[in-house]
Amino acid sequence: MERDEVLRNIVQRRIRNLNLMGRCMGMGILICGLNGAGKSTLGKALAEKLNYIFIDVEDLYFPKTDLNYIYASPRTREEVVKFLLDEIKANDNFVFTSVKGDYGETIYPFFQHIVVIDVSKDIRLQRVKNRSFQKFGNRILPDGDLYEQEKRFFDFVESRDENTVEEWVKNIECPIIRVDGTKPIEENISYIIKQISKCNLACSLHKNEE
Repeated sequence: MERDEVLRNIVQRRIRNLNLMGRCMGMGILICGLNGAGKSTLGKALAEKLNYIFIDVEDLYFPKTDLNYIYASPRTREEVVKFLLDEIKANDNFVFTSVKGDYGETIYPFFQHIVVIDVSKDIRLQRVKNRSFQKFGNRILPDGDLYEQEKRFFDFVESRDENTVEEWVKNIECPIIRVDGTKPIEENISYIIKQISKCNLACSLHKNEE
C-alpha cells in the first residue's frame, strides 16, 4: 500500500505539473549534494550521456565578469532564479546541479528526478581544496592574494550542517535516487539511468491502471 501511494502521488504530481505548464514537459534531473560531493562532474557526464543540456548553479551565480577572480561579482538569488527558469524553458531536457533545489515553486515542478550524492566530509573538503588549487594555484596559499577568501570558503564547507541536503529532500514529492560519490562516474551514471527507467515504467503502469 505504501509503495502504491508513493507512485500515485508521483503520477498525480506529474499530471498537475503538465496542466500548470500547459505543454508536454521534458525531463529535468536535479543532482544535489554538499560542496565537494562531485555534482558538477557527475552532472556533466550524465548530461552528455543523455544528450541533455547541463546547467550548473555556480555558472548562474558567477558570470565570470572578473577573470582575475571568477567569484568576485555574484548575482543575486533573484537573478539566478530568473536565469535558471530561462534556461529550463528553453531546454526541455536538462541536468541541473546545485547543493539543493530550493529555488521556489516556479522551478520545482520541472524536477522529475532528484539525485543525491553522498560523500564523507573529509573527502569533500579535500576535493574542494584541490579544486581551488587547480583554479588559482599559489594564490590560495598563505602569502597569496586569495588566501583569506578561499580560507573562509574552506571553513564554511567544513562547518556546514551535514543534514542540509537531507532536510530539504525529505519534504520533496519526487523520486529520489541516491549514489555514492566515491564510486566511478560511469557506474553511477548507469545506476541513475536504470533507476529513472524503472520509475518511469512504474509511473506509466500505475497511470494506466487508474
